[in-house]
Amino acid sequence: MTTPALAQNVRGKGRHYQHPKTGELLPSVTNIIGVLNKPALPRWAAKMVAEQAVAMRDSLPNLEPDEAVDLLKGAPWRKSGRAADRGTTIHAYLEARLQGLEPKEISGEAARFRKAADAFLDEWEPEPVAIELTVFGPGYAGTGDLWCRARGANILLDYKTSKAIYNEAALQLAALAHATLDPDGNPIPATDEAWVIRIGEDGYEAKQVADLDYNYQAFMAALQLWHWVNGEKVYEPAA
Repeated sequence: MTTPALAQNVRGKGRHYQHPKTGELLPSVTNIIGVLNKPALPRWAAKMVAEQAVAMRDSLPNLEPDEAVDLLKGAPWRKSGRAADRGTTIHAYLEARLQGLEPKEISGEAARFRKAADAFLDEWEPEPVAIELTVFGPGYAGTGDLWCRARGANILLDYKTSKAIYNEAALQLAALAHATLDPDGNPIPATDEAWVIRIGEDGYEAKQVADLDYNYQAFMAALQLWHWVNGEKVYEPAA
């Protein structure tokens, strides 16, 4: 995925955003959610390494041991990188169409997702209010894909090109919906509903965040844990 304009990586602590007025560095929403345990991730990584080893079973003996190890252990991240590139391409395509621009031609793996992206736009007919907007909340910041008017409501949308919609997406959207200011110090667009839109090869899937307030409480707990993990003073919201 692309790096938002105000984002920067803090060594050892991941992505942060610097508020253009105060200069304060705040951890990003996805950085904070990264403290959650993801038990499926190591199993997926092990599977990617095993599949690479099987695919190269005839050529691996010809490599030096260090070369073979480096090649195999990099297998999950090569696939992850391709998925990130695909997601970036689809995000750019959706953004161009929403702005009334001619999208760049999509080729390769991402081309298989274009039909689903078009179907989503044609069926939802979102009227953009803010696209790729960075927002600031109490102790965190993040960038939302789209605030829009659709289906008679003010809706915050986040696009995914993953194989499924995972639970932590609800925390991400709840955090963005409860943020208060944009980089210029203005209130963020209103949010009545928040939805995850998964763009897949076989169509798109839309899932609403059922309880934004409840998921925001869980996100703020993750923020406290993030500070603890990083050896920082626990964030205390202003009274």
